[in-house]
Amino acid sequence: MALYEGIALIQEKQAVVLDLGTDYTKFGFTGEAAPRCIVRTEFWCTAERRYKRVYEYKTPEELYDNLVNMLHLLYFRHVLVNPKERKVVVVESLLTPTLFRETLAKVLFTHYEVSGVIWADNPRMCALTLGTPITLIVSVGAREAEVSAVVHACPVLRALQSQPLASHAIHDELARLIDEDNNSELHLSDDIIEDIKVKTCFITTRERSGKWAAGETLQCKSVQYPVPGRAAITISGKTRELAAESLFVRDNELASLPDIILQCIMLCPIDVRRPLAENILVTGGTACMPGLKVRLAQELRHLAWWGISWCRRCWCHKSYVQRCVCKG
Repeated sequence: MALYEGIALIQEKQAVVLDLGTDYTKFGFTGEAAPRCIVRTEFWCTAERRYKRVYEYKTPEELYDNLVNMLHLLYFRHVLVNPKERKVVVVESLLTPTLFRETLAKVLFTHYEVSGVIWADNPRMCALTLGTPITLIVSVGAREAEVSAVVHACPVLRALQSQPLASHAIHDELARLIDEDNNSELHLSDDIIEDIKVKTCFITTRERSGKWAAGETLQCKSVQYPVPGRAAITISGKTRELAAESLFVRDNELASLPDIILQCIMLCPIDVRRPLAENILVTGGTACMPGLKVRLAQELRHLAWWGISWCRRCWCHKSYVQRCVCKG
């Protein structure tokens, strides 16, 4: 190896990893076990004199300005590195709009003059950390829940499922239940609703959920939450337990979170369905809610047991989302 090649290898620095989420952004370096910073995806807009979210844009030019301000905040306030000296690994969803991806590339190459950018999809990066060849990734984020199957480092695109069952759906239901508890429309901000969810709410079991739906009164302690500038509000035990039930409510299109997980499994090749059911990774901010994994396992076992029916014509098994070849 030539001397100058060895010097170049020594001087090469760690690349930065960027994950621009809807509510929170993760920013760090390759080779480290955790991000250097997890901050809200917002910045102080001097023109509007308020904190503005990156995803609040109407034109490509406005999105460009939002990304410039957000990356400036990340580079020069949180990690204090020169963007020209480090390559970038962008972790994104498989459903990221093309406009957002192209605008982010334009900001990185034109404005910050980075040396190189690699785009990596979120499901494949999550499966890479487990070291398993076949993994089902359930990402429950801010706006939507995405379920994708990763088979030997390749996402199965035809089985990709997405529904608006995430943190914002829980916030809407929690705000409605809090208004019912206090007999008035409180118009609480998103920050207060999120703080109430994190500090007081949990996901109940399937058995208790059925009892609440049947009208039974169960024992669950209510709490008082102090709100600045007004009297403390009451958070009943029912509200604490049922705030996240919107993730599990079924409709005519079978669009609950357990339903889309089973639909994703059944749309994959038959020889990988069992490994997918055995290796399910639940990720995202909403995945940290207490009781989510237990409730999800209960719902999946129930649907897997009752999701098999018999064809009335040829008496063969019909799967959960597929019909028999005889259309019976």
